[in-house]
Amino acid sequence: MKKETLHEFDLAIYPIKLWIAVSKSKFEDILGDVSDFSNSSAAITETTYDKKTGKVGILIRFASKKDMTIKHITHEATHVAMDIFSYIEAKVDLEDQECFSYLCGYIADCCDKVRKGE
Repeated sequence: MKKETLHEFDLAIYPIKLWIAVSKSKFEDILGDVSDFSNSSAAITETTYDKKTGKVGILIRFASKKDMTIKHITHEATHVAMDIFSYIEAKVDLEDQECFSYLCGYIADCCDKVRKGE
């Protein structure tokens, strides 16, 4: 059986980790408070924490590589960016969207690296 991989990304200026997996696993040995994966979902995003360090992070799980489409990656990246903005108590500003848009693009790029196996 193939070992499931949890990819970790440092979001540099944001005080939160990003984890991405192509798996329905809850990674219970590493992460806390992760929900079961619905069989009808292509991907799920949720806030969790590293059990070893207590560091808060956001986990994106894709059901399969074929579910890592532009549509699903964009959808999940937006959820993550909204959760990060909520965590740091920032607001999405419709007059100045650059910070939010950049963050969405960075998260989508992380997902794409996982998709490509980089």
